[in-house]
Amino acid sequence: MNKRNLIINSTTLFVIATILQMTLHEVGHFAAAIVLHSTNIVIFHNYVLENSLSLIRSIVVAAAGPIFSLLIGITFNFICSIYKKRNTLFLFFLYMSVFGYINFMGYLMIAPFFIQGDSGYIFNELKFPILITIIIAVIGAVSLFFILKKLSKYFIEMSTDEIIENPSIRKEFIDSLVIYPLFIGIVITSLLNLPVPVFLSLIYPLCSPFALMWCYGFLLKANYSKENANKNFDLLNKFQPQLLIILILIIIMNRLLVLGIHFN
Repeated sequence: MNKRNLIINSTTLFVIATILQMTLHEVGHFAAAIVLHSTNIVIFHNYVLENSLSLIRSIVVAAAGPIFSLLIGITFNFICSIYKKRNTLFLFFLYMSVFGYINFMGYLMIAPFFIQGDSGYIFNELKFPILITIIIAVIGAVSLFFILKKLSKYFIEMSTDEIIENPSIRKEFIDSLVIYPLFIGIVITSLLNLPVPVFLSLIYPLCSPFALMWCYGFLLKANYSKENANKNFDLLNKFQPQLLIILILIIIMNRLLVLGIHFN
């Protein structure tokens, strides 16, 4: 197992999937604003400015981002369930599903604390009692835990029969595939999220990926089937320059969006 290449490949996919999911989340807001005939719409790398004509339209626009993230999670979850190869493309699909779910459930979880966020704004404007908001947040946290637990098997399936069977090698593999990329990726994506309109905009890249740690114990100790173990593990261990090219393009897109795209 080439730990260095495994960490590089997984970290690169982590950053690509995170930035792409964050951008698509904003596209959800942007598209809803256009459909609802909002005016002076501007999409940035981490927020959308728009002038809605009514409270209901503003709520719909606010809800569109998290809902789009949930659809991303569900869509890529389905793709993972039918995609047979356990290669870098599969790992990208997996990260997209994970971050789609984390984004949606994360907004539910922070709603009781931040009214500036999408869900917090919606619940506040609709005058939800704080108890109901807390219950929804708890439901979001519990749902995310079980979703990540279910998805954890796909991370294990990126390994070989030998890795699945050997606890010490499995830990080394999981640390290289998930844990090191998690910490490195958080630093990179947080920097790419700058500048931010409010501090809340840094919550997602700084904190939400740590939800992956919820399934760390399962990844290390749970019994997993070897039926779908990676038959082309050597490919995952190779340095893949095409991933760096895609990463550079994603970073360029992200930095261009800092300037904003206007739609009148």
